[in-house]
Amino acid sequence: MKELQEAAIAKLAERGVATTAIAAGTRTFLTEKYHDAISEDQLSAAVDYVLHKDEVADIILTAIYLDEQAALMPETQPLKARLQRDANGHNVDEILAIAITQQFSAAATVHYGLLDDLKPGLIREINDRTDSINVYLDDILAALIASSAMTYLELLGGNTY
Repeated sequence: MKELQEAAIAKLAERGVATTAIAAGTRTFLTEKYHDAISEDQLSAAVDYVLHKDEVADIILTAIYLDEQAALMPETQPLKARLQRDANGHNVDEILAIAITQQFSAAATVHYGLLDDLKPGLIREINDRTDSINVYLDDILAALIASSAMTYLELLGGNTY
């Protein structure tokens, strides 16, 4: 693995998002959405493919950096209150997430929107944490799951749904 990708994967793990959690979220999404048995080898390959793109690693590291800096921001800054509550209208988190999904397919972007709205599993857990600011991280996780899911279908020979 390249240094950039290793750093992104390590930073995700540091914030509570292991690659196994991305795979688990992807597996759950695929089985609930498409009702198919999942090939664990193909699933692992899909998650690895998504995480091993420089552009994805750049976005992951940028998003987590923004969450970390938001936590350090003085309480007197008006933006801090918006970030602490993940205010509607901020949208920078969604823009970064969509920048990930658009590298994979329009379907990945659509599925990201669904995951961001429903916030299943770890996505909701991260979104609801009060011990840290995770405005960006929950969206990044949703984008990684959606992108991994669509990559998985492509590895199987294409999305026939």
